[in-house]
Amino acid sequence: MPTSSVAGHFAAFAAEQKYSGVILAARAEEILFLQAYGMASFEHGVPNRPDTKFYTASLTKPVTAMAALILLEQGKLELHQPARRYLPELGWIDERITVHQLLTHTSGIPDFETLPGFAEQYQMVLYQGLRILELIRDLPPDFEPGTGWRYSNTGYNLLGLIIERLAGISYEQFVREHIFGPLGMSDTDFGDDRSVIQGLASGYSREEQTGRLVKAAYFRIENFRASGHMVSTAEDLLKWSRSLDSEEILREETLRLMFTPHASVSPQRSYGYGWSIYEGSRGHDGWLPGYWCRFRQYPRERITVILLGNHDHTKESGVLSPAVFL
Repeated sequence: MPTSSVAGHFAAFAAEQKYSGVILAARAEEILFLQAYGMASFEHGVPNRPDTKFYTASLTKPVTAMAALILLEQGKLELHQPARRYLPELGWIDERITVHQLLTHTSGIPDFETLPGFAEQYQMVLYQGLRILELIRDLPPDFEPGTGWRYSNTGYNLLGLIIERLAGISYEQFVREHIFGPLGMSDTDFGDDRSVIQGLASGYSREEQTGRLVKAAYFRIENFRASGHMVSTAEDLLKWSRSLDSEEILREETLRLMFTPHASVSPQRSYGYGWSIYEGSRGHDGWLPGYWCRFRQYPRERITVILLGNHDHTKESGVLSPAVFL
């Protein structure tokens, strides 16, 4: 569909309260489409704007992967070393699990978000430091390390702890200093439960039985740390996207390593270091109560498409083809 039809399509979704957020498409340095829809606050009648901030949920993971690879280039991290080498106090973690397996979701470490009762109980409690790992300490592994694939927020939180140990500063500060700052991502940071974040859209859900729009369930965003507590805007994410096609942050050979399909997820999808890799595209999705996002790069066409949303029921919006914007 032409760009004008894209605008109409999402305007219709917004009118039906099936989409609320910001959509951006760019080719290389040129922004082709940037439009805000819906409301940042339904209670106060505040509309979303192109510079509205959103929680990006699991889009934090490829940023975490980039941070780990910075440490690789600094000579502080080895990908095929056991994770316990860097966090020896976690003696209960299988000594065969490597940093590479944490990056690719092939460690077999259970995902704390899939625990029974997580949404009703655990996500409302703050687990600081290593405590989030205690939730899965006594669970059997999903599979032997390196023999399967299963998405694991726990594994990425563990990566964040390794980054902290090797960098000597917090995960958040390392990312600010080595990624956000150099790229000029001034509207990107990490959220917590108590901070007032200027320009942040409130999160909404839809009741399954009635279809009524409601405030999203309460949760402690800090529990997701290196797996999902980043706040950003569409244009800041475009700055980050451009760094993936240059050597602003990582050398070319390291970028190639990040986008190598290290693990098979399905016939249509592989996983690199923090990236889902498809035929002709790569990217990541994110979901938290009240927020949803989708990020796709189409390297052949040099197109980036970013969808940020503050309705967590907008997944039906789908991925826009790069051909729409050419």
